[in-house]
Amino acid sequence: MDMELDIRSLSVTVAAKLLKVQPKTIRAHIRRGLPLVEGRIDLIVYGAWLNQQEERKKADGA
Repeated sequence: MDMELDIRSLSVTVAAKLLKVQPKTIRAHIRRGLPLVEGRIDLIVYGAWLNQQEERKKADGA
């Protein structure tokens, strides 16, 4: 990717490319509650949300 990116405002497709995951993975996270900022993905929010999900799993004993 040679273009300049705004990591605070990404589409599902661009976020998936950056994170090297399938777009369906990100869409599943959105369905499970990943908050969007003005309809876009904020990588800082995404990272915090993923950490929160891991902490919840640990607290639930998973």
